[in-house]
Amino acid sequence: MAHISRDGASPRLWPRRVLIAANVFVALCVLATAAGYGYIRLKYGQIDKIDLCNALRRCGDDDAGGPMNVLLVGSDTRETISAEDRKHFGSADQVGGQRSDTIMVLHVDPRVKKAAILSIPRDTYVKIADTGRSDRVNTAYERGPKSLIDTITKSLGIPIDHYASVDFVGFRGIVDSVGGVVIPFPAPARDTKTGLSVKSAGCINLTGEQALAYARSRQFQTFESGRWRTDPTGDLGRIQRQQDFVRRVMRKAISKGARQPFKLPGLVNQGVKYVKIDRALSTKDILRLGSRFRSLEPDAVDMLTLPATNVFVGGAAVLRLKEPDAQEIIDHFNGKSEEPSPASPPPNIKPNTVRVRVLNGSGLGGQGGTTAKEMQRQGFNIAGTGDAEAFTYTKPVVRYGRGQILKAQLVAAYIEGGAELKQDLNLQGVDVVLTTGSRFGGIRAPGTAAASTTTVVTTNGPATTKPQSKGAPTALNC
Repeated sequence: MAHISRDGASPRLWPRRVLIAANVFVALCVLATAAGYGYIRLKYGQIDKIDLCNALRRCGDDDAGGPMNVLLVGSDTRETISAEDRKHFGSADQVGGQRSDTIMVLHVDPRVKKAAILSIPRDTYVKIADTGRSDRVNTAYERGPKSLIDTITKSLGIPIDHYASVDFVGFRGIVDSVGGVVIPFPAPARDTKTGLSVKSAGCINLTGEQALAYARSRQFQTFESGRWRTDPTGDLGRIQRQQDFVRRVMRKAISKGARQPFKLPGLVNQGVKYVKIDRALSTKDILRLGSRFRSLEPDAVDMLTLPATNVFVGGAAVLRLKEPDAQEIIDHFNGKSEEPSPASPPPNIKPNTVRVRVLNGSGLGGQGGTTAKEMQRQGFNIAGTGDAEAFTYTKPVVRYGRGQILKAQLVAAYIEGGAELKQDLNLQGVDVVLTTGSRFGGIRAPGTAAASTTTVVTTNGPATTKPQSKGAPTALNC
């Protein structure tokens, strides 16, 4: 029987703490590997641990040569926050229990020199393990980490080897410890609920408070053509921003010396205070993970999202997985796409394997041709350009044929501001069709922004009374 939980009246004002978990967990592994066994023993003893042995795939008996999946979640518990933070996020009495927001699974396979992070939207509608009912996946976490692990394992077919969670208090300190993170804003942006306020287009260095507001933005708006426009992609658009944020924090940590541990004591100290791990995750496991990431560039981390559609169940809005696309993503994540042997790991999708047709959906002169040239420069196989059936598109749309969801997600990852994905079973001759729109932000490699003749780098300072940019989004190179 379907049952849909509803959030209470208290505002959901916490950040996307899973970003902290992903970055801090990886950073701790890298730092520990660089420092050696003695350093990790010291810090390992300072991390809170939880016994989840009966829910994990191997319960600490990890195969040294096999893949490893680590579930990364963010807890909104108010039990450990300060009086000052309670003013912003509510107390334990006002917001009881704990929930997860976005959930990520980190996959590392020693057979390949790549890793992957799979995002599972918190509103994904699945069967909740051991309850006999279906609900949003985040309700499983309300029953405890074991329930969430069992639900992901049984309902999605993703086995979990280890677990890490983090509460939200340390987010600001962690971002500040790496000197902030530069985010490209093609246009002024805001979220009146979270307090995000970017008054001009440019490459903005977000420090603690504004980084927090950006990471937890649920009602993201940009100022274009004289008015504020709300991002129509909702949760999925937010996940794209989060994944870009993950790459940027990893790159910033590396540039600040994350591979030389004593240059970033602040990040480590913030991490060990706010991260909780399963007891079976040993110092040896952390060293193994760190050795993988130490030589891994952030752009080599595949960012995947379970495709889903908005539906109503019992009067409540949820995300229902889009099949067979979701299963294709899960199989790829689990390394089952082509049942590879150890000598032949599952191939990663490369731009030169994607045949793309580019259509101008805005009517802006030269937009289609310019986009095609830039995509070709990024390595994509361009299979023609032209005009769309109408010049009424605003948000860019990526249509894909049967079995081409991974290629579609790759194309979308190169589009500044993201794109709407739509399956088209009648598509022939190409893998993907990209239709631009009036709000098309340009092409850029993941973790960077589209090429530009000028680059503006500023620090997010005091708010001004009006946004400085009123035109179309600006292409940036950050």
